[in-house]
Amino acid sequence: MKTEFTPSDCYVDDLSEWQINLLRNDPQIKWIALQQGMHDLYGRNGQRVLLTKNDDTAITMMTKITDGRLPEKTGEIVAERWVLLNLGIEPVINQEVNVINEETGKEKKFKLVGILSDSYGNKKYGLLDLYTVMENNSTDTYLAYLRFQDSVNYESQVKTLQKKLGVSREQIKECPAREKLGELHLIDVGIISVLLVICMVAFYGIYRIAVLSRVQQYGILRAIGMKRKQLYKMILLELYDIYCVSVPIGILGGLGVAWLVLFVSGDRSTEVYLCNETVKFRMIIPAWQIIECVVVIFLFISVLGYLLGKKVTQYSVIDTIVGKETEAGKRLFYIQNAHGKMGTLFRMSCKYIMKDLKTSGFVILTICLGITLFTGLAYKAKILKLYREDTREMYYLNGEYALTMLYFDDVRAGISRQNVEKIENLEGIKAVKTSSGLPIRVIDEDGIERNDTYYNERNEALEELYGYGKSGYDGKNQIYKSMLMGYNSAALKALQEYVIEGSFNPDDIGEDEVILSVLRIDDTKNNEMPGFYKEGIPLMEYHVGDEISIKYRKDLKTNSNEYETLEDYDAEYIYKTYRVKAIVSFPYMFDCNKIQYPLLITADQYVQKIAPESGIQCMYCDGDTDTDLSQQDFLEQQLIRIGSENSDISTRSLITEKKQNEMFYRKQMVYIYGISIIVFILVMINIINNFRYRMQKRTREICMLRAIGMSVAMIKRVMLFENLILGLVAVLTAFVFSHPVLKYLYEVSDMRAFGHEFRFAYTEFLVVAMGTVVICIFLSFGILKSWKIKQIIEIMGSFE
Repeated sequence: MKTEFTPSDCYVDDLSEWQINLLRNDPQIKWIALQQGMHDLYGRNGQRVLLTKNDDTAITMMTKITDGRLPEKTGEIVAERWVLLNLGIEPVINQEVNVINEETGKEKKFKLVGILSDSYGNKKYGLLDLYTVMENNSTDTYLAYLRFQDSVNYESQVKTLQKKLGVSREQIKECPAREKLGELHLIDVGIISVLLVICMVAFYGIYRIAVLSRVQQYGILRAIGMKRKQLYKMILLELYDIYCVSVPIGILGGLGVAWLVLFVSGDRSTEVYLCNETVKFRMIIPAWQIIECVVVIFLFISVLGYLLGKKVTQYSVIDTIVGKETEAGKRLFYIQNAHGKMGTLFRMSCKYIMKDLKTSGFVILTICLGITLFTGLAYKAKILKLYREDTREMYYLNGEYALTMLYFDDVRAGISRQNVEKIENLEGIKAVKTSSGLPIRVIDEDGIERNDTYYNERNEALEELYGYGKSGYDGKNQIYKSMLMGYNSAALKALQEYVIEGSFNPDDIGEDEVILSVLRIDDTKNNEMPGFYKEGIPLMEYHVGDEISIKYRKDLKTNSNEYETLEDYDAEYIYKTYRVKAIVSFPYMFDCNKIQYPLLITADQYVQKIAPESGIQCMYCDGDTDTDLSQQDFLEQQLIRIGSENSDISTRSLITEKKQNEMFYRKQMVYIYGISIIVFILVMINIINNFRYRMQKRTREICMLRAIGMSVAMIKRVMLFENLILGLVAVLTAFVFSHPVLKYLYEVSDMRAFGHEFRFAYTEFLVVAMGTVVICIFLSFGILKSWKIKQIIEIMGSFE
């Protein structure tokens, strides 16, 4: 996020020179980055470019000088390589660059002294920017980005700055990418605690069974003279031996897994640029966290050894040898009350569960923790998938190459149809998605329900700023302004993923049918502004099957002030009525005009029929999959050259940005799969040991039952009933505990910010629960396989 939102903690706008001097002398501020005044607008090669005045820190906050140096005096500039190519300038330093001031029409010369690495934020929206030094003795205000010292408390420092600078709290805005160390520490503590609890429960279960299976041997040792303290010491020494061997192996294994995650996720080869430096992802060894875990585990096994030693010595020597300590438990299920063979077997299962209630409870706890964790991991994977989709939508990462406009008000603006054909025929281009927009007026006289509060506030703000809003009476009709977008077949196919009402066939959209993209207010009430939410309340209540009437100028001349102010009374308009075929949550193709009213989408052929000379305002291209870096670079230059033949077209490669988005998702999924595998192994070992122990402990009793006629099949049913009951009780318990766990995962994620409500993961829970039941059934039959081949006398004579 720092590569997009800056590595600062906060930023303050509209500051004077004396306020900046106060900030420079503040010892609590690590660094300050300044932008002076507003940007100036220039033109070159049919493109518009912004010139901003910054200090060195502001220029390189999210970039690095890859060639040349930073500007040192007025008249010197630096720029990103892709920006220079879009302006028709070869990215070579120490050359003279001529641009035209859009306000005065005068030519201005600059000297290009440095090339910057690509800025993620600029490329995302296709923003062309040139950077120069700040002017001396300027009366312009400043925008300051601040990074505090690591030891500074953010909230208290903001309050101090507010008083020192004499500004309002709203003027100091927090950077979205600010590192909140306290929250990160709490998350670390939470994750470590959960994993420790699960691992300790698994270890306790495994070692408890190992100790209980040797109870009679411990009784014999006590019979020949071993004291209780010596027995405690023996158990503790055994645990400490295991601990001393396991700790270094575990640490080395963990470091190896961390390196593997770094390699598999792609982090190892990833580079970003911050503060004029190359930042590489490297493995950090969390020494203090490791030490804390080692100490906690040591304390745990010490307490475990003491408790187990106390347990095996609480009975007399004779009782311990004969196994009386395992006979505790209430008898609630009497066999004589059973009805039929199945009832008898069921009551026997329940009797065995209650007879050794502690072991039964531990089995339930182990299975419950496993189900809860796996449900949580499945929910986390679902969250990550949604986050990947939401960020891809937010950043419009819909192609490897993007050609877009920042604004247009004429259907003929954009990439010409001839250039689109050239791009489609370029070697290395595999797929092309395009959209063309026709400014229209939608007849707004049908009383469609809407969010009047939002639209009234929005239009009032626009009228105050520009002198006109986006709705009103044009002399004939009450209307609101929108766009009729024409998508090609590939874009329409991609749009299908975002349908939330109705359906459509990309190859069979009627000339009188449209797809609506309607902004929504999210139900979580976390976001005041509307957005492309799949869940929430739409700003306008259109539904599939509704009719929507529009009109557009016959001469297509919409790039005039009269059109915007609804004063083109002499213009001739053509009316047309459409039927809503489907409603989508996201328009997929970049809407550079940021239309707040419903956006109408149809097939490109129908827009081209209305406006044969229409241009393409947004294009996404995908290259062949087997291209290398040099081929990708060459293809980008070809696209830039073609795109720059048309005015205000920003062309850039988004390959790196798409990879970064996928890398984050892949890395998190590696974590989830890794934790899942480890926990699954621990839980399975624990469950198998517990089931096997419960069976072995009843060896003689089961052999007696077999001796009087009970078949192996009947014993299997007893075992099956017993394990199924334990599994089902664990499932019900896990269902209760899973709710707060999933709610916590939702709260610490970004789902609320993206407008997603919390919903319990019923599907994921049911899948995990069914898997648990199947495992219980499988283990029940697996453990009893050996009983088919063992002789009753052999088993009764063996010493368990």
